Amino acid sequence: MRKRICLYLLSIVVLACGHALAAEPRYDFRIVIDVSGSMKQTDPQNLRVPALKLINGLIPTGSRAGVWTFGRYVDMAVKWGRVDDAWRKRADLGADKIHSNALLTNIESALARASVGWDKPDAKARRILLLLTDGKVDISSDPAKNAKSRDRLLSKGLAQYKSSGAQIHTIALSDGTDEVLLKQLALETGGSFAVAQNADQLQKVFFKMFERASDPETVALKGKEFSIDASIKEMTLLIFRSPGSQPTILIPPDSPAISLQKTRGARWRSGQGYDLITVNKPASGTWRIDAVLDPDNRLMVVTDLKLQVSGIPAYSTPREAFRIAAELYNQGKKIRKNSFLRFVDFDLAHIDVDGDESRYELAHTSERKDKGQYLFQMEQTLAEGMHSFVVSADTTTFNRSKRFDMQVQWPVEVKIEPQQAAGVYELKLRAREEYLMPDGLVADVDIEAPDGSRDSLALEESAGWLRTLVETSQDGLYHAHIKISAQSHASEIVDVDLGRFSMLGVYRATAEVEPESTMTPDKEVTEQESKAGKTDWKLVGVVIVAVNLTLMLILVSGWWFLKRKREAGELDLEDEEFSA
Repeated sequence: MRKRICLYLLSIVVLACGHALAAEPRYDFRIVIDVSGSMKQTDPQNLRVPALKLINGLIPTGSRAGVWTFGRYVDMAVKWGRVDDAWRKRADLGADKIHSNALLTNIESALARASVGWDKPDAKARRILLLLTDGKVDISSDPAKNAKSRDRLLSKGLAQYKSSGAQIHTIALSDGTDEVLLKQLALETGGSFAVAQNADQLQKVFFKMFERASDPETVALKGKEFSIDASIKEMTLLIFRSPGSQPTILIPPDSPAISLQKTRGARWRSGQGYDLITVNKPASGTWRIDAVLDPDNRLMVVTDLKLQVSGIPAYSTPREAFRIAAELYNQGKKIRKNSFLRFVDFDLAHIDVDGDESRYELAHTSERKDKGQYLFQMEQTLAEGMHSFVVSADTTTFNRSKRFDMQVQWPVEVKIEPQQAAGVYELKLRAREEYLMPDGLVADVDIEAPDGSRDSLALEESAGWLRTLVETSQDGLYHAHIKISAQSHASEIVDVDLGRFSMLGVYRATAEVEPESTMTPDKEVTEQESKAGKTDWKLVGVVIVAVNLTLMLILVSGWWFLKRKREAGELDLEDEEFSA
C-alpha cells in the first residue's frame, strides 16, 4: 500500500511541477594531458588512454568538450565541439595517439591554449578544465625562465581563469609533481586536486575528478542490486573490474540479461579495467548486476527528479564546521509538498580516513522560506586526510544519492620529531604555500606539562621552517598548543588555532645541589674551635702505640750496634798480636 501511495504521489509531482524555472547550464570540458618523456616512467603502460576513453564515455551528450596534449608544444588531440556519438569516436581515436615522447613540460601554454574562448564569464556554461601531469613547469634549462613561467601562471593566468568562472581540477601522477602549483590552481578556482600514486589508480582518480566537477545524478547501489523509477530516462552504469575478471552482466527486472555479447540496444564500452553501460529508457523496478563489487562503482542517471546537495567543500580544516543541505527538484522546481516529502528519508553517510562509516539523519529546516530543505551540521573534529560523504534521498519507489570526497588539512604543516635523547622533540611548522604566503608566518606555541603547568616557547626560522626543541621532564603526555597568523594569497590576514599536538614525556631527576651554609663567619669559627677543643681518643691511642713501637725499635737497634762493636774490637786485638 505504501509503495502504491508513493508511486501515485510521484506521478502527481511529475505532472504538476510544470516547466523548469531555468535551463540547466551546459558543460564545457577542456581536458589537458601531459605527454612528456617522463611519462615513460610514471605511466609505462600508457593507462592515460583507457582513462581518457572512460571520460569520453561519461561526458554528458550535448556538452562541449575538447582534448589537448602538451610537452614543449601544445596540440589539440580532439577538436573541441558538441559531444555526441561521432565526437566520442573521434575522442577515442585521439586517445589512442597519446604518447610519452615530448620534451619539457609547458603547463602555462597548455592551459592558455586549452582555455581559448574563456575570456568572459558565461552564466549559461559550466567551464571545467581537467589537467593531468607528472611534472613541474619546465620550459627551459634556465631555472629563472621556469620560475617566471610559473609566476605568470599563478598571477596573470590564474586571475583570468577565475574571472571567466572556470574550475580547474588537477591530477598529479608522481611524487615529483609541483603539488603546490596544482593545489593552488584548484583551490582558487573552486576545483579539486588529487594524487594518483601510480598509473593503476589513474582511472578511478580521473573518474572521481570528473564526478566532483560534473556532479552527476546517481542512484545508490545496494550490493548487487539497484532500483530504477519511472522518472529515469537514461542510466549509465560504471563497473570497475580487476585484471582477468569476467565482463559485467546486467539483469533487467522483466527481460533477458544484457552483456557485451548481447547488448540488446545498450551502449557498451569496455576498457582496460572497467565496463561502461548506458541504457535508454530503462525499465522500472529492481535491476541486478553480475560483477565484482567495488566501492567506486556508480550508477548515473538522466532524470527530471534530481537531488541537489550543497555545503560539502573539496577542502576543509579539521575543525571547520559546515552545513550540508539537500533538496529534491523535479524539472528544475524544488519539491515542497509535505504529502510527498514525508515518504522520503534524507540521510548522510560519512566515511573517515580509516574507512569507518557513520550515518546521520538530515532534519527538515525550521525556516518556512526554505521549506523542502533538509540539513545536517557537521561540527566534529575531523582527522587530516581524505573523507567521503554520501547524501541520499530514499523511498520505497526511488533513490537518489550524491557522493563527495573532501580533503581535510590544516593550512600549516606541523611536524613533531623525536630526537636521539628520550623525551626530547623538535617541533617545526611551516605554511602550506597553496593556502598561505610562505613568508610572514607567526606562531604562538605553549607547552602544557602533565601537571598542568604551561610554558611559552620561542621559535627560530631555519631552512623554511619555524623550529624549537621541546624537552620534557615528567612522565605522561605533553601538549603543544599552537596558534598561527599568516597572510593568504588574497592578502588577507588568516588566524588559525591549530589545537593541540601530543608528545610523550620522560621523567628526569633534577641534579642535587648541596645547600649553602647559613651560618655566619663567627658561628663557623666557634664551631671549628669547639671541634678543636674535643679529645679524639682513637687518635691518642694510635699515637701512644706508635711511640712505644718507635722506642722498642731504638733499644733493639742500640743493643745490636754495641754487640757488633765488641766483636769488632776483639778481632782487631788478635790481628795486632799476630803481626807482632
